Amino acid sequence: MNRILKSRVTTIFLIALAVVFGVHLFTRVGEDVRIDATGDRLFSLSDGTREILDRMHQEGTKPIEARLYFAETVGNTLPRFIKDFVTYERYLQALLKEYADASDGKISVQFIDPLPDSDEAQDALDFGLDGKAVNQHGDLFFFGLVLQTQTGSKDVIEFLWPAEQEQIEYEVTKRIHRMIWPQRKRVGVLAGLEVLSDNSNPYMAQILAAQGKQPQESWLMMKLLEEVYEVAKIDPSVDHISHDEFDLVMVVHPKGLGQRAYWALDEWVQTGGNALVLIDPHALGDAPAQNPQQPFAQFQHDSSSDLAPLLAAWGLEREPDRVVADLALATMRPTSRRGGSEPVVHDLGIEARTRDETLAVEHPIFQGVSDLRFYAAGSLRAPAAEAEGGADLDGYEILPLVTTTPGGNTIEVKAGFPGSGGLTFAELESAAGRVRAQLVEGDKPVALAYLLSGRLPSAFPDGTSIPAEPPPPPPPGLPPGMQLPPPADGEMTQKSPVAEADRAESAVLVIADVDFIFDGLAFQNSIFGVQTVNDNHRLLNNAVDFLLGDRSLMSVRAKKSIRRPFATFDAIEAEAARETQERESELQADIERFQLELDEKNRGASNVALLQKQVQDEVEELNERIRTSNQELREIRLARRRALEGEEAKVRFTTLVLTPALVLVLGLVLFFRRRSQDAQARRARQ
Repeated sequence: MNRILKSRVTTIFLIALAVVFGVHLFTRVGEDVRIDATGDRLFSLSDGTREILDRMHQEGTKPIEARLYFAETVGNTLPRFIKDFVTYERYLQALLKEYADASDGKISVQFIDPLPDSDEAQDALDFGLDGKAVNQHGDLFFFGLVLQTQTGSKDVIEFLWPAEQEQIEYEVTKRIHRMIWPQRKRVGVLAGLEVLSDNSNPYMAQILAAQGKQPQESWLMMKLLEEVYEVAKIDPSVDHISHDEFDLVMVVHPKGLGQRAYWALDEWVQTGGNALVLIDPHALGDAPAQNPQQPFAQFQHDSSSDLAPLLAAWGLEREPDRVVADLALATMRPTSRRGGSEPVVHDLGIEARTRDETLAVEHPIFQGVSDLRFYAAGSLRAPAAEAEGGADLDGYEILPLVTTTPGGNTIEVKAGFPGSGGLTFAELESAAGRVRAQLVEGDKPVALAYLLSGRLPSAFPDGTSIPAEPPPPPPPGLPPGMQLPPPADGEMTQKSPVAEADRAESAVLVIADVDFIFDGLAFQNSIFGVQTVNDNHRLLNNAVDFLLGDRSLMSVRAKKSIRRPFATFDAIEAEAARETQERESELQADIERFQLELDEKNRGASNVALLQKQVQDEVEELNERIRTSNQELREIRLARRRALEGEEAKVRFTTLVLTPALVLVLGLVLFFRRRSQDAQARRARQ
């Protein structure tokens, strides 16, 4: 018996030793073997990153060293929510190892835990990392990335926030690209809004300083472009845009342009220049100037922009005084401080469930884009293409890129006083119910964006006359982008049409919404600082990359989203909104009508008349109608919310109870079945 026991102990010991040795051998041999089993290949490098790493080899560039600073020791003393950074750090480690492996020696990686008062902590400060103080001793929590070449060039991500995990590969690759090839392409911006800061203009800075003002900050979208490209203003009075000076022209809210600028843009496109054009029937950034002397002037303010002469030549038109609306794309949000969420049909949100229906998803500019938002966008029509029955016209192609669903349509909205009869821009936010009531379901999609490519027709085939001199500077108080008309007796210059030998193919992307790049629509402030809230920034960057021909960075930006949409719940909520839209619109209209009647009675009645029973009864009846309508409206929204909660309860029950129960039952069935079979086999042997 002792001999058998010793033999078994020896056998177990040898097996354990073999297992330990095998695990150690497998770990060492498979140390460089990496398998990405995630559904969206989150731990794998994009094709664009691999192209850039291959180009580093082909051109024999100097290696880059990447140092990831993560204060793990300090982090262990922090509250629970800070420890969520650990997950992000593990992801970054895996991703940076992919860079090192794919670069074949061109990129080396170090992972550093900068302990308090250590040389590594001082290095992190010297590199400019943003250490967060975490206790009374002044210990700093570092989480940043330093990229450095052998020649001393460096780039730094001061602090890495987990919320930005989806964009980290693009950020790293962009910085590598910028360090190796610092020559950047040039983007000229011709804008009717102050989208670019005047910090670069010393004269303007002096004027503002004398007035006690600071130069206006650039829009965040422009700041993102400035990280990759050289971005500069184009004077709206320009009569020529040089290809030696710019690689791309971006037109933003072209309001009040004169003949000189129209000629310059047409000549730019005719000679092969690409352009990105953003126009709008109602731009949020184009707010009226506040004038206490004329408080009602703001309601007559025109916040629209167009490029009608050029668009007409290219076969496009923006329908005047029309705003695109779509219940299927409506953003659910409150429209007042104390109001509940309701569908805002002119605030369009394109999500994963509607992406294939509304975007030309095969086009490169939509790589990695699945969450877009447009506000009070304009409707674009292509009469020439519609007449021809296709997108191919004489020498060029016109392609719709962004549309509504087939149920989308347009609503007439004009500048004017609220309550003047028709719907006004001043009422878009305060009267979301009235906007919904105006929407009639359409039968075909409405286009918000078109791409034109090829040899585009000229708006000035016979040339044109333009003022010889730029118009004088506008007086103070005139909205940005507005110009004074040229003097009636001013000297004119004749411009000859572009010679046929100088004409070339070009691409023009027209989007009938400026607001999608507006700070308030694409970004938000949070405890983590300014963050993106959708993919609007990706669409703009992709569009610029496409028009500049830089496809590598664009494919990096196409990294799949880590977020997972609740498509079932979104569909249920959208269906419920459709079912209750008509009744909600009726109730909103009733409430507004009752309120107007009540206000009229209160204004027209004297104190004595209010004491009369008849007037009191009418006022009380109107108040009761308002209360009843509001109650029914709340009940409709409550029923919709309960339906969604019911579906959520079903999912929770299925996930937490039903599925484990089925697995348990199946396991018990198999267990007793196997036991029965063993018992039958024993009886058969006996």
